[in-house]
This record gives sequence, C-alpha cells and structure tokens, in this order.
Amino acid sequence: MLNKLFLGIALGVSLSISSCSNGSSSDEVDDTATIIVINNEKISADQFKAELKVHKKKFRVQGAKELEVGELLWLKNTTLQQIVKNTLFRQEAKKNNINISRDELDEALSRVSIGYADDSFNKQLEYEGISHKQWEDIIENNLLINKLINNFVNSRVSVSDNEMLRYFESHKANFYKPEQVRALHIMVETEQEIRQIQKELQSKQKKFSDLAKEYSLGPEGSRGGDLGYFEAGQMPEEFDNVFKLKTNGVSDIIRTPYGFHLFKVVDKVADRNMNFDESKKQVKRVLLEELQSKTFQKWIVQLKEESVIEIKYDLLEKIN
Repeated sequence: MLNKLFLGIALGVSLSISSCSNGSSSDEVDDTATIIVINNEKISADQFKAELKVHKKKFRVQGAKELEVGELLWLKNTTLQQIVKNTLFRQEAKKNNINISRDELDEALSRVSIGYADDSFNKQLEYEGISHKQWEDIIENNLLINKLINNFVNSRVSVSDNEMLRYFESHKANFYKPEQVRALHIMVETEQEIRQIQKELQSKQKKFSDLAKEYSLGPEGSRGGDLGYFEAGQMPEEFDNVFKLKTNGVSDIIRTPYGFHLFKVVDKVADRNMNFDESKKQVKRVLLEELQSKTFQKWIVQLKEESVIEIKYDLLEKIN
C-alpha cells in the first residue's frame, strides 16, 4: 500500500521552468554550479543532469534532439519536482532520526533480485545504465520514504466501525462476491496415468478423492484433492472451464506445463452481494487509502511551506 500511495500521489510543487531553448548547450553550465537550494542543501548541475538522464531513460528518450521544446520543458520540470520531493523527504527523515538498517536493505535487495537467473540481474542493470551502487541507493531511498510516510501519515490515520458501516451502506453494489466452486483435483505427470485414472472413475471402481490420495502429485492430494472454494481468476486460465461443470461433474483431461489434470466440482456458490461483516476488511482498506491520500497531500503542503526552495532558472534552462 505504501508504494502504491507514494507513487500514485502527485507532489503538487508549483515550480515550473520559465523557458527552454534547444539552442542552448548543457556544456555552458559548469557541473559544479548550484542549480537548486533546498533548506540550505545545494543540488549541483551534475546532480540534476544525472537525475534528468534517469528520467530520459524512463521515458525512452535517447537524446535531446528527439524532444520538442515543450517536451524537454516537461521532462526537466518533472525531474525538478522529483529532486525537490526526494530531498525534502530525506531531510525530514534525518531530522526525525529515521533510517534503514543494513538488514532491512539486504532483505529488500534480495526480494527485488529474486527470480533472476545467474548474472541476468546485473545485465539488466547494465542495460538500464544503472550501477549496482546506484540501484542500492534507489532501493534504500524508497525504503526510507516508505518508513517516513508510514510514521507521519499512515500510522496517524484510522477509521471507526460507524464510518465503515456508513460507507458500506452507501456503496453496497461495490462489495460483490463472484461465483465460487469447491473442487477436487488430481495431477499426474503423464497422459497414460491420467487416462488410466479417468477409466477407473468412469467404471466407478474408486472414488475421486481416493484416487487423488493414491496418485495426485499436488499438495492437496493427501486431502483427497480438496482445493477448497475458489473463484474465477484465482487459478491458471487453463482451469476456467471448471466453472462450467455442474455439481459432481468431472472435467475432461487438462494439460498444463505442470502435468495432466482432472477436476471434480463438489459444490457451487452463486454470485451474491456481500454483507457488512464480509466486506469490512475491504471497506477499511478503501477508506484508509482515501484518508492516507488526503493526509499525505496536507503533509506535503506543510513540508513545502516550512521549507526554503531556491531555483536558478537561468542555469536550469541551459541544460538539455
């Protein structure tokens, strides 16, 4: 939720670059020159160019010649807002002794890189033009911002049962439970095995649940293949036809990358509107997100009002 909240809310800094010229060259600006000052913290031209380069990559811009004057203006303004926002957050975190431990960072780095084979993750970073150190800094900065937002926004917002009930009563149509089925499942490795099981089912020599216990490779096999209740979209799309079966109906053989499958539907629950108790967690999540968004925006406005931000537009407009 934190990342979604952070990424989904505009900073709203009403700082715009007054003009921009394609004829100007970034070489005219000394890399050490101060472009922005935020609460006495100086941002150099070199730092701004580095952030601008990241934004260009993000929007697949290869060079300044690809951009119209208005497009470059927008890109530079977006970069400016990002720098101001991140700097204010970093300063606020430091002021309140909020930091990220090495263990927290290592855990986050591990989560991001999981699933990449061998050296493919480093190759991806190289393709994006990001060093390993820059990547670590980005992750650490995001963790810091999320912790900051949680401390100063999310943890200070709550909703009462009465507020949730009022919201539910006026939005009942939004809280809907799709059709559900309860099914038994058998999965085996070969087509020969599944066809033999199918023959045994057709001859009624054994029950579906007994065959699942005997043959199924799925973790639910020990429970007679019982998958419990599920709804469309919760299973791989190859299994969608299970919803077309009647109660006690058995599926045709289904082949997937995992093996060969049979399903038996043992119960069906029609789609319906949910009651308040069933909807409570969802209602709470919706209301909290709305309140967190409003609180976040107020907090940002307060941060800006308490800050001194100076932008040297004459230097900024020379950067391409």
